[in-house]
Amino acid sequence: MKTRILSTTAAALVLAGAAGAQTMQTPDDDMTVTGQLADAGQEIVNTGQAAAGAVVEGAEETYGAASNAAAQIDAAVTEDAIVRSSDGEIVGTIYRTDLDGDRVLIDLDGEMENQIARDGVERVAVQVRSLMAGEEGLMLDMSRDQFTAAIETGPTETTARN
Repeated sequence: MKTRILSTTAAALVLAGAAGAQTMQTPDDDMTVTGQLADAGQEIVNTGQAAAGAVVEGAEETYGAASNAAAQIDAAVTEDAIVRSSDGEIVGTIYRTDLDGDRVLIDLDGEMENQIARDGVERVAVQVRSLMAGEEGLMLDMSRDQFTAAIETGPTETTARN
């Protein structure tokens, strides 16, 4: 003997087909069961379309905000622009930009140079994505202490470039 298991969807379709053969009146509504199922299906479709529209709208807003932020950073990343740490301390100025390489060279200010335990560090390369454009100019995504630690433990360049 074969046993068949109908999924909920298949069972609903079978019931809908059977209901279509007989029109049943509900006490509160004179719509057939088939009509009610069709209306319910249309509501599901409408809800899905509304949700999809909201997702697309949200994505457009996020993309627009990201594009705006990127444009602000591109405009702010200029030579001699002041760079601050996330705690508001000045760490240096932009010495050279390489936006195609996604990095900038920061000429450290004297106080920052003195804070670093490594000798001879005057300039450091930072990825542009580590910078944010704020009200007071460019800001790193790390505090002054975190930046100092990153410089002290980071790689060094063996050839001098001007």
